[in-house]
Amino acid sequence: MVSKKGGLGKGMNSLFGANNVSKEAVEHTKVVTKEQEATEQVVKLPLKDIQPNPFQPRHHFDESKLKELSASITENGVLTPIIVRQIGQKFEIIAGERRVRASKLSGLKSISAIVRHVDDDTMAALALIENLQRDDLDAIEEAQAFDALMTRLQMTQAEVAEKVGKDRATVANLLRLLKLPELVQVLIQDGELSMGQARALLGLKKKLQIEKVAETVVFRGLNVRQVENLVRQMNEGVPEPNTKEISPFAVSLSNQLEEKFGTKVKVNAGRKGNGKIEINYVSNEDLSRILALLDIEVD
Repeated sequence: MVSKKGGLGKGMNSLFGANNVSKEAVEHTKVVTKEQEATEQVVKLPLKDIQPNPFQPRHHFDESKLKELSASITENGVLTPIIVRQIGQKFEIIAGERRVRASKLSGLKSISAIVRHVDDDTMAALALIENLQRDDLDAIEEAQAFDALMTRLQMTQAEVAEKVGKDRATVANLLRLLKLPELVQVLIQDGELSMGQARALLGLKKKLQIEKVAETVVFRGLNVRQVENLVRQMNEGVPEPNTKEISPFAVSLSNQLEEKFGTKVKVNAGRKGNGKIEINYVSNEDLSRILALLDIEVD
């Protein structure tokens, strides 16, 4: 069993809270992140008073890249001020969360910042658009962001694709990932399943098998082509409507054998006590693994 390494992070509702995001807010994001104006002052703010954008869709930050940025900040300081808005006695990040995180790693106590007045609608749209355009999101976060844009801004897939500069097919394929079980989405976020592998799993006719097959894919290290072949083999074993009913004994035995061998097992139980067991394998290495489980040596 593949263990979960973490949760999925905030869902669409958490990304936006109770606020709707207007299309005008999306357009306003360009104004919010513009360069410093002559009338604006750069101030020093305590890092302890700076909080992340509450609408930030990104939950995973590359630790190695943060350490590289931290080393650069230690040597050269923060060259570009971050942009924040003031909420009470605290400040929320509009742009520059990586710089804030890296500055904390460097042991700094304060950071240069520009304070601007920004509403929640713009904060939400900005967090999505900025991350999507910079490829800072993993596949699931990106899919959640697309879904949020479509829902909150009432945009079509084509409009989302145009807004973030991506192919429409790419947007459609990413959105399909949200149909996967949570465990599988976590595997994608943790980098254990690729987009290609996940898309192949969506082809399974029996959707309840997706989690178990995903774990098998990770355990056996199958590539995309092997996953596609495995899904095809499993689908060929799925009975079509109006076929004869499979006995509960055969179903139970098949499940137990699949658990043991980590692959598709088909049990055909006859009415007179006879029957047939078919064990699928996808490569010579896979066959050797199964034979080893059966304690069979082949010269």
